[in-house]
Amino acid sequence: MKFRGVMIDAGPMREFTNIVTIISKLSKECVLRLSDDKLYFIVSEDNSGPAPPVLWCEIPQDIFFSEYQMIGIDEDHKDIYLGVMSANLAKSLVTLKSAKTLKMKLTKKQCPCLTLEIELPSSTSQQTRQVTHDIPVVVVPRKLWSEFHEPRVEAPDISIELPTLKQLRTTIDRMRTMAQEVVIRASAEGRLTLQIKTDMAKVSTRFKDLRVEAFEGPIDHSDSETETQANEDISKICHCRVDAKKFSMFLSADQISHNRTICSIVHKKLVILCLHTQENVKLQCFITGIVY
Repeated sequence: MKFRGVMIDAGPMREFTNIVTIISKLSKECVLRLSDDKLYFIVSEDNSGPAPPVLWCEIPQDIFFSEYQMIGIDEDHKDIYLGVMSANLAKSLVTLKSAKTLKMKLTKKQCPCLTLEIELPSSTSQQTRQVTHDIPVVVVPRKLWSEFHEPRVEAPDISIELPTLKQLRTTIDRMRTMAQEVVIRASAEGRLTLQIKTDMAKVSTRFKDLRVEAFEGPIDHSDSETETQANEDISKICHCRVDAKKFSMFLSADQISHNRTICSIVHKKLVILCLHTQENVKLQCFITGIVY
């Protein structure tokens, strides 16, 4: 197996750093999958058995890299899967925001490593200096590759564009001081509601006039949990109760320059958050619903 990639543009290097930083906040470990046309960062649940990914990020190599070469195991298995400590990778990329170039390659030191060679300008002369980081990786055996494919999920009941992530994050972080869970409610009429309940109070924040990407209604409500405003059609509303901390962690992706973020809900079961950027990066987070 061989891999070598070079970045020379400041914009993609800065964006790559932001993406890895966000992933490191979501999980200590991740899998880096290298293919001919894309890089993938994949995060699974922290448990002992196979589980579908909770985060899926794909990065087109042709936009980020000026040079990109890789050779997989063989012609039938061209991809490379590497287990990596995301915090180590993020720390190594801190200086990238002022770097001239980044070279990434797969090397064999005392163990397999993802080696980063970062060329930095010197503050005292016209010469440059090079910083090298050897990040230990684990080569994922082929028999486990099936665990790191994009999750196949049930078709969402609604997909709605979110307001600015910074605004949402401020709201949800305040709610987190009062409750560990938040109910995300979306309507086919373009309204999004975040709601928490405590023994002492019920707090709701509503956003309206949002673009609805898709709606597969009507929604069946056979419980008493769904609350509506006056003149609201209950069959056009779906909701899901999720962990407020996980939702907040995804919202820290506001550091990544993006076009839009879509929230898709499988009624009472799953929330899928998908961030799209101008560079065709797609960052998806899958948050399983909490059902009592």
